[in-house]
Amino acid sequence: MPTFVKICGICSGHDLEQISVLKPDAVGFIQWPESKRYVPAEEVGQWETPEGIKRVGVFVCPGEAELAHAAQHGRFDVIQVHKVHDSWNFDRNFFQELEVWRATTPGELYHSESGFDFDRFLLDSYDEKSVGGTGKTCDWNMAKTLIRVTEKPILLAGGLTSDNVAEAITEVKPWGVDVSSGVEKELRIKDMDKVKAFIAAARSV
Repeated sequence: MPTFVKICGICSGHDLEQISVLKPDAVGFIQWPESKRYVPAEEVGQWETPEGIKRVGVFVCPGEAELAHAAQHGRFDVIQVHKVHDSWNFDRNFFQELEVWRATTPGELYHSESGFDFDRFLLDSYDEKSVGGTGKTCDWNMAKTLIRVTEKPILLAGGLTSDNVAEAITEVKPWGVDVSSGVEKELRIKDMDKVKAFIAAARSV
């Protein structure tokens, strides 16, 4: 089965249209207002994606009201949550059609005791001022260990580019990979040649 590929931090309908032609498995939109790649859910909701490409809303410590608003207006298929408290509560019945992914560092996942049943995990590097897009790789050795022992599928993120994604997949063996800054021309603008090369490299393994 080919590695699942997510292109994150998309900031314009023009970029989304071009990326969709390259057929990644998922596209991500930052829903944290403090991020430099933030796009309001209402704007994202005006952009179309082909059937079969998951729309992922990326949040930081969101409440249910925030999620309900964004899911409705952004038309998300997946809620990706960063910085989750162990006591975090999420009403599955209210968000019946949504997948819920937890984004964290390998170290945090290793020590996590959250009782919430997340659908996927995304392992990323840590930066207190950013949500993804750091350009820094996470701990591949710990990620590799977690992938072997964690029942849920895991995506690998952090510092991935077309130059190292094949190596990362070969070494770590994640279910999927996620990229943001590694396929940018400049902040908030994707480089389509880099996106194409990344998808091709990820699926070549």
